[in-house]
Amino acid sequence: MFKLPFGRKRAQSFGLDIGSSSVKVVQLRQAGDGYALGAMAVVPLPPDSIADGTIKDPPTVIAAIKEAVQKAGISSRDAVIGICGRELIIKKIQIPEVPAKELAGAVQLEAEHHIPFAADEVFLDHHVVGSREGQMELILVAVKKAKVVEYTGVVEEAGLIPTIVDVDGFAIENQYEINTVEPSEEAVALIDIGAAVMKTNVTRGGASIFARDIPFGGNRYTEAIASALSVSFEEAEAAKVGGTADPATIAPAIESVSRELALEVQRTFDYFASTAESERIGKIVLSGGCAQLPGLTEYLTSTWGIPVETAQPFGRIDAGDFAGDVAGAGTSLAVAVGLALRTPGDKAQ
Repeated sequence: MFKLPFGRKRAQSFGLDIGSSSVKVVQLRQAGDGYALGAMAVVPLPPDSIADGTIKDPPTVIAAIKEAVQKAGISSRDAVIGICGRELIIKKIQIPEVPAKELAGAVQLEAEHHIPFAADEVFLDHHVVGSREGQMELILVAVKKAKVVEYTGVVEEAGLIPTIVDVDGFAIENQYEINTVEPSEEAVALIDIGAAVMKTNVTRGGASIFARDIPFGGNRYTEAIASALSVSFEEAEAAKVGGTADPATIAPAIESVSRELALEVQRTFDYFASTAESERIGKIVLSGGCAQLPGLTEYLTSTWGIPVETAQPFGRIDAGDFAGDVAGAGTSLAVAVGLALRTPGDKAQ
């Protein structure tokens, strides 16, 4: 959303998802009326390279970005990146209707009542959702400038140009919309379970109506498995994604964390219900590395009483020669695909 001011004509950009556990790159190309996967790569990051959304080890992250781009064979330098975490505020607000030329100023004034940061410390953006009875409904986005500078800094150090800084939660929505055949008339909750942050975005009719990041992620599963098996974090991660550990041994640990996850999301749903008038969530779509944990969708369906399914980031995108790689990475590529769908200037179109 936060388009940076570069004036030259752009080459084909690509999505660069800098996550807590890995760096993922995805480049798409037009294929008829749709898209095809042109390039992709995933490079793991050592634990604690990024902690609590903060880049603790910039040289390691820079090296991983370079390796991912090189591994994918991407020649473009134009990267679209995403932001998530506690330095990001997303709120639905209402303001009196104003002419288009006055909207930015009105949003700036109203934002000061909704964000816990000083106005000069953040980048602001907004998206008009609708209007009624003389009031405009907007999604307000504010992110600390220091956060953007931190992430664009490692991208630039890797020799790339961060042409767009988007929001991970909105990237998830982008990939969902492009892969959905029949949009639901009811609200759909998109939940991406990253290693450290769970991104939620409730969307209806192709527009986000509620978004929130939750500091809870797949590392909780890994830590619980490590404790249950008395093994290292790395060994527990291997067990989580299908290693040789006895499923019965790690099942109690996984179930315990799943209960925590369900409670965290339920709190977010309750808050959403308190802000939405007679809005009902019709289904939930999970993405992120943990979305494919055996039994998770069934457990959450029974807990929440709402249908839960896993995302299909390449459901309507031709994976071609990358079909095997896509199957292996699965739902963890949802954010990268959503970022890859962005192009410089598209927000103004």
